[in-house]
Amino acid sequence: MMSQIHQNSFVSKKVQLGKNVKIGPFCYLDGNIQIGDNTVLKSHVVISGNTFIGKNNTFYPFTNIGCDPQDLKFKGEDSKLFIGDSNIFRENVTISKGTNDGGILTHINNKNLFMTGVHIAHDCKIGN
Repeated sequence: MMSQIHQNSFVSKKVQLGKNVKIGPFCYLDGNIQIGDNTVLKSHVVISGNTFIGKNNTFYPFTNIGCDPQDLKFKGEDSKLFIGDSNIFRENVTISKGTNDGGILTHINNKNLFMTGVHIAHDCKIGN
C-alpha cells in the first residue's frame, strides 16, 4: 500500500517512506530521514536530522523528533537518532539527536509509550 501525505504537509525529497505511512496535516519532514511501514504522523509533527524510525510507530501532534541537542557544546556535528518499532509518542514529545561527547546517537528500542510533554535528551538509550 502506498504512503499517504496530506497536501498541507512538507516532505523533503531526501525522506524515505516505507509502505502505508500516513502523514497528516501540517507536518514538516526534512533531513536524512527513514520511516518504516505503517507509521502514523497525526498532525503538526516535525522530524529532522539523521533520523531512523522503524515500523508501526505513532506520533501525536506537536512532537519534535530528531531536533538539535539542548547542549551548548553542540556545533552541528553529524549525529543521529534511532527509533525502533511500535512506539507511541503523545503530544508535545521532543527527542534530540546525539552529541559527540555522548556517543553521537540517541537510541530508543521498541514498544514504549512516551506520554505528553516528555523530553528525551541527547545521547539517551531507552530499552523496550
